[in-house]
Amino acid sequence: MKQLLLRVPEDVHRRLVARARREGRSINAVATEILDAVADSDEGDRRSRLRATAAAAGLLQPLEAGPVSAARRAAVIDSTRGLGPQLDRLLIEDRERA
Repeated sequence: MKQLLLRVPEDVHRRLVARARREGRSINAVATEILDAVADSDEGDRRSRLRATAAAAGLLQPLEAGPVSAARRAAVIDSTRGLGPQLDRLLIEDRERA
């Protein structure tokens, strides 16, 4: 395992400490997870990058799901068909407001 000496602004350190405490983990574990997710976001397709970004932000939670039938999967996909461009537009508008 390699070591990395990293200087970060006090605010970043404070937020890392707070997150580590909330999650009952070490600052090193939290920082390593974030760095790993960001490094992963540099590769792969759009879905992989979004997943890595969500993980880095602490928004990705493990989900235990049972098997889904082919019919149920098709119904869910049909129910969300066409939403991608609308969601993209809403995200862009939200970013422009910030």
